[in-house]
Amino acid sequence: MKCPYCQADNPEDAQYCYLCYARFGPRERSMEDEERRRRLGEENRGAQIRCPNCGELSPPESSFCLRCAFVFEDVESLLVPEEQVREYMRSRAARERSEEEDLHSRPIPVEGDVDGAELMRRVEDVLNGGYRARLQARGRQAITHALKVLALLGEEMERRGKELVLRVRLLDEQVVKHLDDLGLSIEAQLVERPGGTE
Repeated sequence: MKCPYCQADNPEDAQYCYLCYARFGPRERSMEDEERRRRLGEENRGAQIRCPNCGELSPPESSFCLRCAFVFEDVESLLVPEEQVREYMRSRAARERSEEEDLHSRPIPVEGDVDGAELMRRVEDVLNGGYRARLQARGRQAITHALKVLALLGEEMERRGKELVLRVRLLDEQVVKHLDDLGLSIEAQLVERPGGTE
């Protein structure tokens, strides 16, 4: 059976298109239904369909949820007005930003055998996102490794017109008898250099 919407080949007994999720059989959408949905979208500018399965928003012309592929049948009852769509988008953006901040606020553990290039990428990703990168290193080898990586990254940032500023704190307040017992928290932050170029 060829899908009338996307032309994908489907098994003869399929109820939905495997590619575009269009429903087949007696409930296949007619041109009249397509026109009704198009008008609905025009009459409700800015409105979206809220999926009853996953809660994601989709355009009113959609036949199915763009996230979970739930097939919409009674579109009118699922429409969300433009004001609620804006509030939903603001709320989602704030939630995503909070999750991202939480992810980037976690310290990056540095151990002596960690791949320097991977560590540099992780730190640079956090810094380029506008966050402060926090590294935690314990022992002479791990601390040396972390500082070497940050020094190299600092040189790269300087070429880009930015300055890498470090703040170093002790992880423990106890007396250190051996350098391998020392633990440091190293916070890195990017700042624009006056007259720097991107």
